[in-house]
Amino acid sequence: MTTAIDDLLSVETLTGMIQTFADQAENRSCSALFSRAARPLYPEGDSASWDEVVFSRHLAPVSGPDSPHTRAKRLGRSKRSSSMAMVKVYKDLPSSHLFLQRAPGSNMADAEAVLTAELEDLANLIANTKEFLACGALLGKIEVSPQTVPGSDINFTVDFGNNKADAQQAWNDPAAEIRSKEMLRIKQLFKDQSGMRAAIGITEPTVEGYLVQNVEIREFAKQPLGAVILRNLNLSGVNPQWEILAGLSWQFTDGTYKPENADVQRYFPNDHVVVLPGENRLPQVLGWAEGKVHVPAGPLAAGAQSALSLIQELRGTYAYAEVRTDPVGIRVYAGWYGLPVVLNPNAVLTYRVVPQAVTPAP
Repeated sequence: MTTAIDDLLSVETLTGMIQTFADQAENRSCSALFSRAARPLYPEGDSASWDEVVFSRHLAPVSGPDSPHTRAKRLGRSKRSSSMAMVKVYKDLPSSHLFLQRAPGSNMADAEAVLTAELEDLANLIANTKEFLACGALLGKIEVSPQTVPGSDINFTVDFGNNKADAQQAWNDPAAEIRSKEMLRIKQLFKDQSGMRAAIGITEPTVEGYLVQNVEIREFAKQPLGAVILRNLNLSGVNPQWEILAGLSWQFTDGTYKPENADVQRYFPNDHVVVLPGENRLPQVLGWAEGKVHVPAGPLAAGAQSALSLIQELRGTYAYAEVRTDPVGIRVYAGWYGLPVVLNPNAVLTYRVVPQAVTPAP
């Protein structure tokens, strides 16, 4: 048992478990998209830096056989940087909690199972914050404060400047021409702004309801194979049936979190659609920065000559444990250091499907 616990408390094991437990795509679609398709960024310092690149979209001039080449402008670059989010939490696990209490789902004490369950809970807390940050990036702005992320002790905002547009016909009106006009408008807006083809639409269950209740779409669903669109959607990812609708691959996210002593919150706001190019183009559009972190790598006491061996460098996610003596037990630390980044704001469109009413001036 001692050897097993020692192995379980190693930095490599704890970090690996945190990374595994954090993968819950069914509740965290935005961060899953970044992890799967974004370009990895590896900052060397304490901030993430990236280049916003503007590609030329005009025509190359036509010249005669004896004319000199026409000079083309170099790519436009805008240097951006931001502090990264340091997410770090810990739990104190007294020996009585580890060795005397029965493990979840068991009638017997099991220190390894207790530790694993507590570590999974830490991983879920970290993954919740990563999803909050990723959804904010897709929507154009990350805002961290004690109000938006309770318990935080810093304030920072990253405004990526993503494109935004409002629907011309409110989608909550069943008579809105969503398929024949609104979808075409979305694709044209996206193409005009980015030069890329719109391929992915990310939204939430409220918009699903608008689509299912829409008269035009219901008429479309009467066509052969169209009825499958009106079935319940798979909220964890892509629904191939919806690719028929204006050529967009629709992803629906219903992820939620619940602050302590507060109501349930959704990561993704109602009445919004985020439009992106295909996944093969996403490394040009999205970035996933993970910074360097340092964790203990050996005994807490050692000679000065071996001081450097006491610290291990990791990147992004980490977890480690230390022995506590009063009361006897262990403290488990876990964290993540990074930032989701929008590399090309012109290729991310936030489309509000129910425009806000304008209050007339007094």
